[in-house]
Amino acid sequence: MLVGGVGRRIGREKTEIRVCGRKLIEIAIEKYSDYDTIFVCRDEEQVERLSKEYDCRFVTDVYRNFGSIAGIHAALQHFEDCVVTAIDMPFVRRAVVEHLYEKGKELRCDALLPVHDRGSEPLLAYYSRSAAGEMERAIRAGVKMIVKPLERLNTVHYPVDNLRKFDKNLLSLFNINTKEDLERAERLCSEMGMEEL
Repeated sequence: MLVGGVGRRIGREKTEIRVCGRKLIEIAIEKYSDYDTIFVCRDEEQVERLSKEYDCRFVTDVYRNFGSIAGIHAALQHFEDCVVTAIDMPFVRRAVVEHLYEKGKELRCDALLPVHDRGSEPLLAYYSRSAAGEMERAIRAGVKMIVKPLERLNTVHYPVDNLRKFDKNLLSLFNINTKEDLERAERLCSEMGMEEL
């Protein structure tokens, strides 16, 4: 779980954003509590602050100020393979996470990214540790785009329609970046109810 986002567009720290009456960090902790989960933070200050409040595994990016690519790289220092998701995606269905993981393992790929007509979804995707070296090379070369190093790896582009049997409306892919997104999230909460989070 990547939690490093500062939330510049929305004007506040993403872990502190409230949806359905709860902080995004609290939703994530509850949702993923029975998985082997780590929360990747942007720096020690964020780790220290969150560790005081929550009893979870918090780690930092190995390479600072590189955004999500550094977060994925950091996660792969702790797992042979994993599904990465982001703190600002409160509606991810656990069945989607499990399916992506199983499909990535089955295909023995370096990465498996859901794709649709607007592009890929690298922040709800499967990654193998075999992708870490290429990501590190990209970071050292100053590259911040996640998909760039994946072009040189065995990356499976997985049609999002394959996820609809687990998440009919693909709300798993919805993330909160703006005040308008937050307003939509609150509307979704009202429609869905807490049990669907």
